[in-house]
Amino acid sequence: MKRWIKRAIIVLVILVLGWLGLQSFMGKGEEEELRTAMVERADIYRTVIATGKIEPRYRADIKSRIGGLVSRFFVEQGDRVAVGQPLLEVIPGATPTELLRARNEAQLAYENKVQTEKIFQRFQALLERELVSSEDFEDARARYQAARVRFVSSIAQLKVLEKGSGENALVGGFTLNEEEQQLVDREAGEVIGSMTIRAPIAGIILSRDTDPGAAVIPMSSAFGGTVLMVIADDTAMHFEGEVDEADIARVNTGMPARINVVSYPDSIFTGVVELISPLGIEEANVVRFEVHARIDEGQELLRAGMSADAELILEERLNVLSLPEAALIYEEDGVFVQIRDETLEDGYRRIPVKVGISDGIKTEIVDGLSEGDVVIIPES
Repeated sequence: MKRWIKRAIIVLVILVLGWLGLQSFMGKGEEEELRTAMVERADIYRTVIATGKIEPRYRADIKSRIGGLVSRFFVEQGDRVAVGQPLLEVIPGATPTELLRARNEAQLAYENKVQTEKIFQRFQALLERELVSSEDFEDARARYQAARVRFVSSIAQLKVLEKGSGENALVGGFTLNEEEQQLVDREAGEVIGSMTIRAPIAGIILSRDTDPGAAVIPMSSAFGGTVLMVIADDTAMHFEGEVDEADIARVNTGMPARINVVSYPDSIFTGVVELISPLGIEEANVVRFEVHARIDEGQELLRAGMSADAELILEERLNVLSLPEAALIYEEDGVFVQIRDETLEDGYRRIPVKVGISDGIKTEIVDGLSEGDVVIIPES
């Protein structure tokens, strides 16, 4: 009997403790479920998001006017350059066969020039004695001039190949008068001068895309030429991004932008939309439009290629009353919030509020609440 009483008491104690624990747990759950929010002042922006990168406003892909090989570099990646500063040298890089062919061409052109010059001089003498017609004389002079042009061009080409190959005795053995020498120097000088590629803009070397000895395709080729370097004016950085076609109709040039750069999570760079592409780009059945925004301050902190997104501001409200979007109850007859009221059975009552713009997280409270008021966030 006593044993039965002891068992009954133990069971009763367990039940009482279990009931108290359940009540405590339920009380905590209710407490946790009762979330609140305070009416606070905040800046609210209604925006369209553009995703993209920080890019230099001005950049130049450096290519060569002549084909050949990269001889040497005068600057490296990261160096700052001025307009006209030498960047690198490209030489023709002719093969021994090409050098031999150029030498033979120059020899043939020289012999042809000498022969046509003698004929021209003879016809000139005969014309003075009226033994040939003026037509025959003009024909002889034209052949001589053509041979002379061919000779000058072949010698200039040979001189260029000599410069590029490092050979020093290719042009020797030909007799040139002063005028011909000047023509050769001018033609060869233009090509030799183009071997040294100079900076078209001032800025920083973003990349060096080749190495000494690499083959170079000239810019006049069907392939567009080899990119040797990339220079950018890093004093004029801007944002380049894309906007979905569903939002692009709301974006206008001159619209303010708040630019968030991944490398500076605690900073906002202000700017202005400057360009909206008229042509959309379709990828994976999604059409997006390119947008550029000028950055007003802090450009010296930015580097080309930094990931960024821009909030293009459609509308803004500064220092206004706000609540979290989750605290608002939207119904057909208006917008409401819940506030504590211990006189009611549920412990709260609903009151209507007038709202303004929302950024999806915070919503402007135009009327119905005051700063510091506390509202209950309804259960989701």
